[in-house]
Amino acid sequence: MIHEVIVTTINENERVHIAPMGIKFVDHADKKCVQISPFKPSQTLDNLLKTEKATVNFIDDVKVFAGIVTGREKDWDLSPCSKNEVAHLSNTNSYMNLKVSSFIEDELRPKIICNILNTENLRPFMGFNRAQFSVIELAVLSTRLGMIDDEKVKKEYDYLKIGIDKTGGEREKLAWSWIEEKIEGYFKK
Repeated sequence: MIHEVIVTTINENERVHIAPMGIKFVDHADKKCVQISPFKPSQTLDNLLKTEKATVNFIDDVKVFAGIVTGREKDWDLSPCSKNEVAHLSNTNSYMNLKVSSFIEDELRPKIICNILNTENLRPFMGFNRAQFSVIELAVLSTRLGMIDDEKVKKEYDYLKIGIDKTGGEREKLAWSWIEEKIEGYFKK
């Protein structure tokens, strides 16, 4: 199962990079670990290889996903962290600090296996409603423009819009509009 999260990493100068990403929980060396598989090339991959640490943020604010994939909002408030950790998003529900334990090379998406150092629950995660799910799915779809058939993109968009129209609040509608603008820009080319 893939969990859609926000991954925070740092470079060698401790500059934080924030990226939406799918992760998996895997069994590795007799313990539960997190597998991150960033595409090549990516800042997340570079940072993981150089610093060998990350934080996974489980968050219900879909504006974060939409803001990052559209480039509309890339910097989000961060909470301070201890010396050996990467900062987490201030508005995250929960987070896990990770340490890279192994690297499995792949031409397109290497698998980075990480040990879970600690987990913090800051506020309850009440699950996603249909509108939030729609924003997450459209965010992922928007990162695949040009890789997926345009007709499929249009069909998915139309279907996902139902969730926004029926169950979206102000935050979800704003996030949707950011991604919608990105997709419309792609089709105007």
